[in-house]
Amino acid sequence: MVFDTHNHTRFSFDADMDVQEALKKAESCHMNLVLTEHYDLNERQEDGSSVDFDLAHYFDAYGPLRGEHLLLGIELGLDNRPDYTARNRALVETHPFDMVIGSVHNLQDFDLYSDRAKNFLSKHDLFGQYLIYAEHTIHRNPYIDTFAHIDYPCRYLKYSDNVLRYEDYPLLMDNLLSTLIENDICLEINLRLIDQNGFREGLESIVRRYSELGGSYVTIGGDNHTAESIGTNYALGEAMAREYNLVPVYFKERKRMVDKLTL
Repeated sequence: MVFDTHNHTRFSFDADMDVQEALKKAESCHMNLVLTEHYDLNERQEDGSSVDFDLAHYFDAYGPLRGEHLLLGIELGLDNRPDYTARNRALVETHPFDMVIGSVHNLQDFDLYSDRAKNFLSKHDLFGQYLIYAEHTIHRNPYIDTFAHIDYPCRYLKYSDNVLRYEDYPLLMDNLLSTLIENDICLEINLRLIDQNGFREGLESIVRRYSELGGSYVTIGGDNHTAESIGTNYALGEAMAREYNLVPVYFKERKRMVDKLTL
C-alpha cells in the first residue's frame, strides 16, 4: 500500500485528529500514513504559545502503533538563521524519526499565514521573496527528507490570481528546485489545492520543471488534519508524479523507500 506522507493528529496545534480514526480511514483507502506533527521553533500561536509538542509523549503514545501501516515523522518549520538551524538539526539528530519534512511557513518574522503586511505587497514581490528565502533556507537545512507544499503561500493571499507558476519566476524557481536536487531532498506533491483549477496547473508546472532539472523522487502528502480528508485527491498526486516520470517515496528510519504500488 502507498503512504500519505503528511498528516497531523492531536499533537499538532491546529489539528485534533484521532490516530485510530486516521488509521481506520487510511485502511479503507488502502493507504498507510506518516505522521508529521508541527514543530515550528520560529513561530507562535495567536495566544503566544509555542508551535511544538512533547516529543517524549509523542513517541510513548504512538510507538506501540509504529510499524507497517504507521510511521512517525515531524514537520519542521525551517528558518535560515543560525540559532534556529542548529536547534532544528539537533532535534532531528537526537530523536528516532522515520521522516522529516521541512516547511517554510514564514520569512523570518514575516508570517505567510497571518501577517497583514502581505496584503500590501505585490504578488510578484511576495512570491519572489518567498522563493529566494526558501532557497537560502534549504541551503542551511539540508538534513530534511522532503520540502513540503512549495505552493503554501497560495492558500492565504488576497490577490485576484493566487497561483504560483514556474513560468512567472523561472530563475528563482530553478535555483530552489536545483538546491533540492543537489541536496537529495524530495519535492512534495501537496494535495491541498491539487483539485482546483489554476492551482493544479501551477503545481504541475513546478513538478514538470523539477523533473526536467533531474529530480527523481517525490513524496505525496494530503496535509491532513482530519481523518475524513485522508485519501482525498491522492490519485491526482500519483498521476502527476507518473506523468513526469517521478517516483513516489516515503521514508522509514530516514531511509528512502519506494511506494509498493508504484513499482
